[in-house]
Parts: sequence; structure tokens; C-alpha cells
Amino acid sequence: MNGRTAIASIILGLITTALAELLGISQRINPVDTGILSNVWVRSAGTTIIVVLVIYAVLSYLNKRRKKFRKQNAPAGFVSKSEPRTVHAECEIEKFGVKWKGKYGTFRSRSYTSRDDDYVYVEGPFCPDDDRKLKSRTVPKWFVFDQKAWVCPHCGKEYPRSTTHYLTEDNVVKDEMERLFEQQRAQQQNRR
Repeated sequence: MNGRTAIASIILGLITTALAELLGISQRINPVDTGILSNVWVRSAGTTIIVVLVIYAVLSYLNKRRKKFRKQNAPAGFVSKSEPRTVHAECEIEKFGVKWKGKYGTFRSRSYTSRDDDYVYVEGPFCPDDDRKLKSRTVPKWFVFDQKAWVCPHCGKEYPRSTTHYLTEDNVVKDEMERLFEQQRAQQQNRR
């Protein structure tokens, strides 16, 4: 048993003892006069304080964990290629409940550097209903929690963002589009 487990078990033991005393359960087990704790109002106030402290501790822990998760998943910075000038293929896919558009091509018509290699350019996300670019927002979800979502500025629909790929959705879409473009290129080469 490590130190954290021992401390947690001691704290839980003290809380259950205090709750038993405040609720009057200990009098049924061991009928000894507890003095001021025999008053119903003192028991109610003590029980309420303990429950509120436990709820506060749990919510604080969850909030701290959420902030840590957000820090770990935040991108340090990124470099994005601009839209290709010479487009070989285009496609649209629906991923994470929204529409994404992609172009496959090169920056220039002739290859001079590695920047001129074929690449996939992803635009999005777009609203599936009216094809407008979505805005990223934080939407209140419950009493304490918020949800990251895309919101359409035109129709007002909300699309929740992925929790597993938060801030990297475009990379997932880019990988899927690269597979689609490679399949299209392979099919074209097989026809020849």
C-alpha cells in the first residue's frame, strides 16, 4: 500500500466516523451521550458541511484534471501549407459530424523544391446543412462543465468536437483524404 492509498483510507475513515456521529448511527451502536451532537440542527449542519466539502473536492479534482488534459493536448504551434495553385483532384468528406473539403496538388506548376511536391490541403469544417464555415466555440454543457463545439454562424447549429482528436481533427481528415487521393491515383494508373 502506498502513501496516497493510506492517506485516502484514513480520510475516508474519519469522514464515515463523523457522518455516523452526526447522523446518530453511532448512538444506536454504542449508546453513549454525545453532548452537543445529539442536537438535530448541529447534526444537519455538520452533515451538510461534510457533503459540500466532499463535492467541492471532487469537482476541484475534475477541474484540475481537465486543465491538465487541455495543456497536454494544446498544439505548441504549427505550420500550414497554403492552398495548392495546381490542383490535381478535389474531394469532400464528412468526418466528426461536419463537412471537410480537400484539394490535392502542388504549389507551382513545375517542381523546383520539396515544397513543390504533391500535398493535401484541407479546408473546414463546414456546416453540412448550409455549407458555411463553422466557428469554434466553448458551449456550456452542465452545471460546471463546458463543451468544445463548432457552431454555424448562419443556422446556429452546434456540432460537438471530438474529445479523442481535439485540436487535431484536421490532421485526421488530412490522413483520410490522402488515402482517398492515393486510391484515386492508383485507380487511374490501373486504367492506363
